[in-house]
Amino acid sequence: MKNKRNWLVIIVSWLIAVGLLTLFAPSSKEVASTSKNLGLPDTALSIQADEVMKENFSSKEGIPLIIVLDRNKANTEEEIQNVLELMEQNYSSIPKFSKIPMEQRNSFVSKDKKTFFVPLILEGQLESKEIHKKVGEIKNNVSNIISSDFTIYYTGPAGIASDTTDLFSQADVVLLLATVGIIFILLIIIYRSFILAILPLIGAGIVYGVVDRIIGLIGKFTSITIENQALSIMMILLFAVITDYSLLLYARYKEEQDMKVALAKTRETILFSGGTILAGVATLALAIYEPYRNFAPVFAIAVIIMLIAGLTLLPALFAVVKMTKNKEKTTKIWANAGNVSTKKPWRVAIPILILLGIGTWHATTIIYSYDLLASFPDELSSKEGFTKLGEAFSEGEIAPTTILVKSKDEKVVAAIREGIEDRSLVSQVRPSSSESALYTQFSLILNVNPYSQEALDEVDKIRDELKDQQVLVSGETVKQVDIRQINNRDTLLVMGLMTILIGLMLAFQTRSVRASVLMMFSILLSFGAALGFSTWIFDVFLEYKSFSYRIPLYTFVFLVALGVDYSIMLMSRLKEERKKHGELEAIAKAVEKTGSVISSAGLILAATFAVLISQPVMELKVFGFAVAVGVLLDTFIVRPLLLPALLTITKKSRGK
Repeated sequence: MKNKRNWLVIIVSWLIAVGLLTLFAPSSKEVASTSKNLGLPDTALSIQADEVMKENFSSKEGIPLIIVLDRNKANTEEEIQNVLELMEQNYSSIPKFSKIPMEQRNSFVSKDKKTFFVPLILEGQLESKEIHKKVGEIKNNVSNIISSDFTIYYTGPAGIASDTTDLFSQADVVLLLATVGIIFILLIIIYRSFILAILPLIGAGIVYGVVDRIIGLIGKFTSITIENQALSIMMILLFAVITDYSLLLYARYKEEQDMKVALAKTRETILFSGGTILAGVATLALAIYEPYRNFAPVFAIAVIIMLIAGLTLLPALFAVVKMTKNKEKTTKIWANAGNVSTKKPWRVAIPILILLGIGTWHATTIIYSYDLLASFPDELSSKEGFTKLGEAFSEGEIAPTTILVKSKDEKVVAAIREGIEDRSLVSQVRPSSSESALYTQFSLILNVNPYSQEALDEVDKIRDELKDQQVLVSGETVKQVDIRQINNRDTLLVMGLMTILIGLMLAFQTRSVRASVLMMFSILLSFGAALGFSTWIFDVFLEYKSFSYRIPLYTFVFLVALGVDYSIMLMSRLKEERKKHGELEAIAKAVEKTGSVISSAGLILAATFAVLISQPVMELKVFGFAVAVGVLLDTFIVRPLLLPALLTITKKSRGK
């Protein structure tokens, strides 16, 4: 009775904590915002160019919105003039078309006169929610003042940002319901009991309530940026990991029939499991790219609270439920897996290594994209507007590149301009009406997608070739150039550091460098194969030829940090079995004893991340699919077959 009272005190304490936080703390969504400068540091060359523009030109600071007007018949000059004048009257931040030469104005009108566009600046340093609100107001107003004969699209950086906000706001509820639903269904299948299936979800709900409000407090009272994408992935991680801990605790509880004993025997596994996740996400704090860096505090807070819950709340929830004594059932599948891996290790290891090697090789051939629009559904206004601009003008119209020459000498400027005009990927060079005492400004329009690798390479070459001529380059394309450079640096740093940190933690846990190296080798191979096979499937069956540059690092961090958990569970059990058996028999027994709980946990973890496939953004679809594939590979191939086989092949002599 006393023990039960102690467990109830723990549960009540958690409920009080979540209640108080709900009453007095903001939710994480309330403080969510976006990174400034697209996540680039102030030292990036593109950001320095922006600062020079602000200091030297009278152009208003803000984010561009491109309004594309299209009709199925040619517009007369008078009709176009009427629309432009209406826009001028309503919006002060658009070019004064009525006052500029006809030749210059015609650059905004297609050759067939069916399509024209109006660039508009949303003034100020705006957060994503503010951009979305302003774009919505503009849409309502424009639809009232412009004839219904026109089909109107809203694209450019502001249009893309608005659509991104809209996509994620719609997707969050679907994501939460789908996550809870899939976990509940799988838990019902595993436990065959409503009460036992609902307990992990109750625990996850309580933990999420605490984590959500603590992150809200951090966002409100510190300068840390809390991003929506980080919150969405954190929610999935939290429900998946809490469910994993529940399965581990309950499996040992059934075996021991005493929660205190069960907790004592699983504490090390939970601590090291949480530790590897914490080490993984902590390395993101060293990234220069702000969206990566912003993941670190969100996930660190979540992992710490999950660890505390795994050692207090979850055991308490299961302990207060009346247990029936069940005989432990021997699972022949995992017994056979353990036996074959230790008796015929080479026959097991070689085919698996070849399979994973093929997938890893394919991962080295992936083409990466910096085009956010490519991830969007085709029916979005910003993507449709971009397509229409490309058809009627040049794809580069969506994001012109600005050249800033620190000279007022016409000959110097003309020479630089002529050199740029002669480049094959430059469609047009336009003068600027803005004046400065020190700088001359003009814009170049590319004839390719300004977010494509081809465009990035071209603008990077232009900037590099002109760097000694006191030329700065500004615009969306050159920002992506800087993001590409920083991403390459961050990816190598985080992957390398995370591998070393987790490797050291595994060596400490297992007291064996050999075991640590084998575990890291197998999980890295699993990551490479998952990334390679996933992108190959999306390429062959869905015809996606390039993938977001963020997918490798996101997949690595979560797949390595989460996937290594199952190896930790196996090695923790192996330490116990070595006390009773010789090395080979201990390996086989460890596989048999952990097979059921790890396979169940792996299925739930994979299914939870697979929920991201339902998201409207392709980046999240591929990320979720890759993590799901990696977890399944680790659960059913690497952990029960490859790792035991490698341990057997490299075994050291041990006494019984």
